[in-house]
Amino acid sequence: MRERSPYKRRIQIAVSILSELTKKTGELSRPHVVEILRKTYEKQGLQPIRGKALPQDIYDKEMATIYVVGKHGLNLHEEYPELFEKIFYLEESYEKAVESVLKGDFETARNILKEVSSTGVIDSNTVARMLRIPLTKLVLGFSKEEEFANILRKTIEAFPEEEATVLKYVKFYVAFKLAEMIFRGEVKSREYKEALKKALAIRIGFPRATPSDDYVKAIAESVFELKEQDLKDVLKKLSEVGDTTSTEKSS
Repeated sequence: MRERSPYKRRIQIAVSILSELTKKTGELSRPHVVEILRKTYEKQGLQPIRGKALPQDIYDKEMATIYVVGKHGLNLHEEYPELFEKIFYLEESYEKAVESVLKGDFETARNILKEVSSTGVIDSNTVARMLRIPLTKLVLGFSKEEEFANILRKTIEAFPEEEATVLKYVKFYVAFKLAEMIFRGEVKSREYKEALKKALAIRIGFPRATPSDDYVKAIAESVFELKEQDLKDVLKKLSEVGDTTSTEKSS
């Protein structure tokens, strides 16, 4: 029988890393912590939260998990503010941008993202990294789906030029949620999977943003460590699955 929470080990690893960081705050830099995260995940056989692609900066993005557990799970930002200023400054900025988006202060949100963008402009990667904070809070149980859906809608208002990025993130979330539910044993047929896929997209407020089975399969295998045998009764046969579109190749 699988553990009730597919994120239990991920949270435990985050807590372990944070414990070490609090002892060495003055000695560490963000690149050093990213490397600690990468080596720890590889040693534990754990994949970052991701879609089908494995971008070079995936472990820098996965810092969102350590940040969310540290701040929203353990409240370490209150006891170790210097740790968050020195190591998690990007995540702090992304979360401030989300807060500004929710307040309708789009100008402030845009200015924050421009400051943290490596190119100095707001692009799809910057908006996706901002959305990763509320997504991580949601999947780890620190926020509600309704809040995430509202953030997605408001993000389109704030960054209308990045609507495609938001729609891609919706597909990622629906695929991720489906993979999680398959892991939990809650989806047992292709018919139910198809109905659930559409229902999730409608529930999040984007009825046409449904992912391919190939995308669900990639997440189920990488993040949830499911085997093809676990998926054969739920997803289409490999021969029936077409190429994944470009909108599903990163998250």
